[in-house]
Formats: sequence, structure tokens, C-alpha cells
Amino acid sequence: MLKSKAWMIFTWVFFTLSAVNIIALNIPVEQGVFTSQNYLFNVLTKPLIMASALYYLMKYLTHQEFCNWLLVAFLYSLLGDVLLMGQGINELFFVGGLGAFFIAQGAYIVYFYRSAGSWYGPNRSIRILQGVVVLFSIGLYSLMLPNLGVLWIPVLLYLTIVASMGIVALGRLGRVNFNTFTYTTIGAFSFILSGSIIGYNKFVDEIPFAGSLIMVFYCFAQYMILKGFIALRAQESPEPLRT
Repeated sequence: MLKSKAWMIFTWVFFTLSAVNIIALNIPVEQGVFTSQNYLFNVLTKPLIMASALYYLMKYLTHQEFCNWLLVAFLYSLLGDVLLMGQGINELFFVGGLGAFFIAQGAYIVYFYRSAGSWYGPNRSIRILQGVVVLFSIGLYSLMLPNLGVLWIPVLLYLTIVASMGIVALGRLGRVNFNTFTYTTIGAFSFILSGSIIGYNKFVDEIPFAGSLIMVFYCFAQYMILKGFIALRAQESPEPLRT
């Protein structure tokens, strides 16, 4: 299916929408409070990115096992995208966006776990990487904590679940085919990078072109997770595990 015409068209549409949105983030215009970006194009294109993924999922993949979990993840990702666009208006939009993505990440975790049957690293190297994810998340939260204020609980919960998503993705090695593991793990770590840039830029220090970097990693993450889902039932035997 990854070589089908439908997938190629979806890929072109998905990345075209992503590119237009990223370009829109960097077009200076004079529109009152939104003087640093082309807000109109951002509002129009950002929801369409995940809407295109939802359309492809519902049209071509509803017969696949675990599709419902991916559907939940995509729906709440779309909701999170919409809510986060309003964070400059009111901080409640930011909290709502975190909540939506919390549910999306939870759905990804359930899908990753159920499709593999376990989350614990199958060998020492994977367990070390899982530990690195934990240490990275603790370090990032420690940097943000002095500036979180009343948001310390929502941010802690979100950081915990996105790190858990990465850990469970790593634990699939040898339990799903290698292409699925590779695509999904790349997607999971791209998600972690996107969320980390959001947190660091908002609560620690400003990062040049943060909005563009966030969208690059975020869109790539969603695309790779979908690609991994399609490859899940490919006829490829897992390689033997080494401890």
C-alpha cells in the first residue's frame, strides 16, 4: 500500500499543506495583534494537515486492526492543533491543547502496546534508550519548572505521557516487523522533539524559528506514525532478539 497511487497522492497533499503552513508562519503582515505571521493562512491550513490524514485513514484503512486507536489519536491531534492556535488569546487554549494531545498520545500508547504485546525493552540497548528518554524528560521539566506557575501539573502530565509514548514505541523492537518499528520510532521521537521545542520556547528561552521547527517535526511525526501503521501487516518476520 505504501507504493499505491493513493498513498503517493496523500503524501503530496499532506506535505504540501505542511509546507504552506510553515511558509505562512514566516510571512510578516500587519494585522493588529498578529503582526509576526500570516495568521489567516495559518488558521486555514493547519487544521487541513490532520484532516487529510483522517480522510486517508477512514477511506483506506478502516479494515485494519487497531485503526480505531489511530482514529482517536488523529481526531484529538486535530482538536489540539485548533486549540493551540488560540494560545496567544488565552492561556486556557494552551491547556486545552495539551489535554487534547494528552488523549492523542494515550491512544498512540494503547495502539503501540496492543500491536506489540509488550512495552519493556527486549534487549539492553533498547532499555538504555528508554532510560535516556526518561532522563531527557526529567531534565527538560526541571528547566521549565521555575517558569510554569499554575501550569506545572498540565505540563508534567503531558511530558510524562509523550515520554511514555516514546518508551512504548522503542519496546516494539522485534515484536512487530522492522519497517513498522523504524517508521513508528522515528515518528515518536519527532513528536518528542516537537513537544520539547514548544516547552523550551514557551517556558525557558526563545528559539529562532521555533514555530517552523515545531511544525516540521510534528507533521513528520504524524506522517511516520501513519506510515508505520500501514506497514504493520507487511509480511516481514521479526529479527531474533539479542540480550
